[in-house]
Amino acid sequence: MAAVCDMRAIAERASEQLGLVTVDQLGNLDITRQTRRTLVRRGALVPLGPQVLLVSGHPPSWRQHLLAAVLEAGDGAVASHMAAAALWGFAGVRSGTVEVTVAYDRRPRGVTGALHRSRDLTAVDVGRHGPIPVTTPSRTLIDVAPRLGRRQIEDIVDQAARDGLIRLPYLRWRLEQLRRPGRPGVARILAVVPPDRPRRDEESWLERRTLDVLRDAGLPPPRCQARLRHGGGMARVDLLYEEARLVVEVDGHATHSTRRQRQADAERQARLVAAGWRVVRVTYEDVVERPDHVVAVVAELLGLAPGVAA
Repeated sequence: MAAVCDMRAIAERASEQLGLVTVDQLGNLDITRQTRRTLVRRGALVPLGPQVLLVSGHPPSWRQHLLAAVLEAGDGAVASHMAAAALWGFAGVRSGTVEVTVAYDRRPRGVTGALHRSRDLTAVDVGRHGPIPVTTPSRTLIDVAPRLGRRQIEDIVDQAARDGLIRLPYLRWRLEQLRRPGRPGVARILAVVPPDRPRRDEESWLERRTLDVLRDAGLPPPRCQARLRHGGGMARVDLLYEEARLVVEVDGHATHSTRRQRQADAERQARLVAAGWRVVRVTYEDVVERPDHVVAVVAELLGLAPGVAA
């Protein structure tokens, strides 16, 4: 009866860890060494390493093997590198690899998989993916970049930024913090991360600045943030002259700078053109440094001379 009660407590603890439990956790449940040996002999617990056991009946999986390695490595250990990249779903990375990082002064034994020792793994670099302690998406990208080509890094940055896994200002900050000789991944990532991207509220500022430029030139005011129907559905456009069938898109750095974003912009523009709209794009540099150029282009498409109100 006592063994049954013991297994219930063990199973409850293991249910939070993909069927795994550590020797220390068994001790916290008042499971003696003799009881543990008895449960192993009966097949109720299956040793996976010196410090980690599996509750019999839990199906094996890659995530389970990865967590077992992290638990075996002890306090402060995290899934990292390509294993972390697979957990976060980075583009082009498959599951199956087991890689773990610990502090540089630790040398755990019995860890199945690749073991890394880091001098600069801090609390800001550690998160969780379900029950698995793991390096954050930003730190993971920095760690794996030396193994990846530029195109795959670009795909990962696009995907992770779109999915909210990575904030590019934070990524750039962490890259600067970790920049040092012997870390080639930093340069590879910086090569594909657009620099000095304004915040989203600065995008709104840029639209307001564009409106001021057009108004000061005597051009008619457009509709802002209008919704248009096209062959692929609905699109929200920055500035719209409906009667002239003219769309003005204001491209700031923050929302139009990655390859995927530019591709999405091009596809949306093609649909709008196919639906009979004319589309002109103006950039941050156009509005701020060449406002006369912006006025001249819009006026010509409206059939007006600059300074002549409609």
